[in-house]
Amino acid sequence: MNELSAADIRRLLDSLKNPVRLKVITTLTAEGYRQCPACEDTASLVEELAKGSNLLAFEEISIIDEVATCKKLNVTRAPTVLFENLGIRYTGAPMGLETSPFIYTIYMASTRKTIFSGMLDDKLEKLKEANLELIVTPTCPYCSQAALIENSIVIDSNGRLNIDIIESYENPDIARKYGVTGVPVTIINGSERIEGVPSLELLFNAIGYKT
Repeated sequence: MNELSAADIRRLLDSLKNPVRLKVITTLTAEGYRQCPACEDTASLVEELAKGSNLLAFEEISIIDEVATCKKLNVTRAPTVLFENLGIRYTGAPMGLETSPFIYTIYMASTRKTIFSGMLDDKLEKLKEANLELIVTPTCPYCSQAALIENSIVIDSNGRLNIDIIESYENPDIARKYGVTGVPVTIINGSERIEGVPSLELLFNAIGYKT
């Protein structure tokens, strides 16, 4: 997708309909500073966006001092951003070309107006439950397309699908685990793999249909 202008962001935030809550896990210390630049960038981005709408709220959680909470949330890395009750998480900072789809996902989460908006309901109802991992980098234009498509599908799936968008520069061990040499790469349930921006048919077939 194209990068959003300041006017685009203002328009999207003004158009929010229902509350969106984010949990932002960082390396915030008791002294009030964050130990990693990516954590600082992520917290600053979310804080600035939240100033633009009273329907967007966030809670910052320290992976250092709130270990039990992070364990309950199944978070072991910072920064991580969780969309409450939506099945969308970002492992790594949603920066660079990933910022625009992140902001648009906030809009879609609030309005339920995705890029498909009901066109896929029949197919989504027949899909198996699945966990998606989308490996991206902040400089990859195809990654932002994949993120927007897959986040839209997750929102439209009404809980059948979850997604973790993983920034590979910050999480090279995950990229190595899956043998990623180019992005975007989508991993379905830890095994099935799609390279590039997936077509809907390819993605749905990889997820599988209920019998």
